Amino acid sequence: MPDNLIPIKAENAIVRPVWSILSKGRTGTGKTILSCGKAFRPTYVFNLEGRFESVLTYYRKLDGHVKDIFYNDFTMNSGFYPLDQKMDAIMARPEFKTVVVSGLTPYIHIVLKHLMATSIPKDSGDGRQPRNIRKKGGIQVNILEDYNFEDAAIIFDLLNFLQDLKNQGVNVILECHISTYEIKTINEESGQREQQTIFEILTKGKKAPAQIPGYFNEVWLFEKFWDQDWSNKSARYRINTVGSPTDDCKTSFGIPSFEWTGMDGSEKLMGFLSGEVRETPRVDPSAPKRVSF
Repeated sequence: MPDNLIPIKAENAIVRPVWSILSKGRTGTGKTILSCGKAFRPTYVFNLEGRFESVLTYYRKLDGHVKDIFYNDFTMNSGFYPLDQKMDAIMARPEFKTVVVSGLTPYIHIVLKHLMATSIPKDSGDGRQPRNIRKKGGIQVNILEDYNFEDAAIIFDLLNFLQDLKNQGVNVILECHISTYEIKTINEESGQREQQTIFEILTKGKKAPAQIPGYFNEVWLFEKFWDQDWSNKSARYRINTVGSPTDDCKTSFGIPSFEWTGMDGSEKLMGFLSGEVRETPRVDPSAPKRVSF
């Protein structure tokens, strides 16, 4: 029987200190800053949002340097191929301790633009639009409609990349924005209709948001808040690992919610791991080495 089909005995299972994190929150809540903390370095960031100044400013002010942080900018104008090539290169030779995708929504936009550009057939020559193409305001609307149903295929290719890296002992972090939508519920005590605000990962698709968290061991909500009396004008930052009735979170490592204002949150985070987990090799030393051709 192949090794991967032999049942694993739970009493022999080893918990390795490899992070698989889905970081979600509004813009400016510190997701990428924490992803680039010293405990995660050397770190590579797929910078898809065109903003990295906050990371550089934060750590240069905190400890004077940003050593062992690497990134490339990828935009809709640069296209999907450079992004795809970099993903293939990292998968073939995972030289970083942590790989970060910042973030999910711009990744989808890059792929969607690529699909739109490569899916429109050339004009037939008589000036008429092909019958299978429907445009509105110059936009190929059937591609957008198909995306609403097939967004899972786009996202799961990215998830497969992250899972492969995690299996090789690389920390993986996917950053996501959240959006709100309203649902109507019935109050069991009063019987009255109530409106409730639900927070969901922003993808612009219909199916994927609920499925994405299942691929990560840690799902955290990044929060930015101020003192109620406004005596402290500076913002404070917190990671919520518990969530709320309207915003799901989880932790497999038993990480409590914590505040990390003015510090390197990654170092505080590592302190929550048990000594046994911290001292366990990130990769099984007896596992066969991966060979890429």
